[in-house]
Amino acid sequence: MTAGPQTRDEAARELLRTAALRMKERVGELSEQVMARLHTEVPGFVDHADDPDCSLGGFATMITMHLDRLVDPERDADAARYMREAGRRQAAQGMPPELLAHVFAVGGAVVWQGLVDTVAAHHPGGIPLMVHIAPRMWGFRERTAAILADVYQEGLGDGTADGGGSRAARVLEALLDGRTDSLGVRAAAQALGVPGDGRFVVAVTSVRASASGTPGGDAFPVGAGSRVLRVPRGSGEVLVVLLGDRSPGTLAALLGAVPGLRAGVSPVVHGLAELHRALTLAELALPTCAFDGEVALWEDRMPTVVAAADRRLAGELAEHVLGPLRRLPDEERESLLLTFATWMECDGSPRAAAERMDCHRNTVLNRLRRLELLTGRRLAHPRDLVDLTLAVDVLRSAPAA
Repeated sequence: MTAGPQTRDEAARELLRTAALRMKERVGELSEQVMARLHTEVPGFVDHADDPDCSLGGFATMITMHLDRLVDPERDADAARYMREAGRRQAAQGMPPELLAHVFAVGGAVVWQGLVDTVAAHHPGGIPLMVHIAPRMWGFRERTAAILADVYQEGLGDGTADGGGSRAARVLEALLDGRTDSLGVRAAAQALGVPGDGRFVVAVTSVRASASGTPGGDAFPVGAGSRVLRVPRGSGEVLVVLLGDRSPGTLAALLGAVPGLRAGVSPVVHGLAELHRALTLAELALPTCAFDGEVALWEDRMPTVVAAADRRLAGELAEHVLGPLRRLPDEERESLLLTFATWMECDGSPRAAAERMDCHRNTVLNRLRRLELLTGRRLAHPRDLVDLTLAVDVLRSAPAA
């Protein structure tokens, strides 16, 4: 007689209970498997390997919790309580939420593989029943992810995870480094008090900027955007600005007013998940600054960044186009380069360039003709103008010898 669905479900539950009881004798071995897989498969785990929850003892507790709920479904509530407590502990320790989710996922995968191996070794006839067991395992994994998301939103949102500020800084660092997935982005938006899908721009500075307009300090001029988040990086800092309806030029103007500061500013990105890309572009724009007080907007520096991506080739370009200027006295060479750069910044207007440089319009024209004569390039020819623009930008942004 063919067994009905209820009989199959009962058989599957009994098989699961029997296999889980056998596996409780192998908790130590399974914990070592979890540890090995995390070290191999999960970048960043090594930074938290000293946390009690990430030790062999911590994994043994996690696996025992899994097995207990498989033996007795009434223990599901205990498992949920354990996950909430572990989530709160790790949020306080600064573990990114996606990393903790990986830990639980690997633990669940090891338990599942153990169940399959145990059934195959001791109850081979029960293998077909595993298809009825799998949904319970995957459903528990989905509930785990939901519980962890809730825990991080609760802890990060009210600032209690570790006092607020330092935790928020670590969350921002994780976003900038691209270490936070969609689960982390949701929690991070709550922690930072910004919309996860807002308009952001990232700036990288060479020194820290204060509200008083001098390097150093923690404040920042109002007007850059509706929210300014900042973390130190090297001798400078990274600014993440929620723009609202403003443009990156608003931030650039504020940064340009700070004496001694250089900055690279990214294009607008939409959403916290794009901050890593924005940081990369801002970091590429920063080295194109030729002097203190200059701010490089990525949109304005894309050709220069591309040309300077390989310093050796960039040097070849500069030498090929501007090599004849090496024979000039330093003062004359710098005068020609500065005049050309200023003329370009003034949209090719000799009069505007002359006003900016406090000289006569004819002086600007004479220097531009001299540059044409020495380089063999004509400013009226588009290809020649591109060569000169890139070569001058590369030369002026090159590190000092």
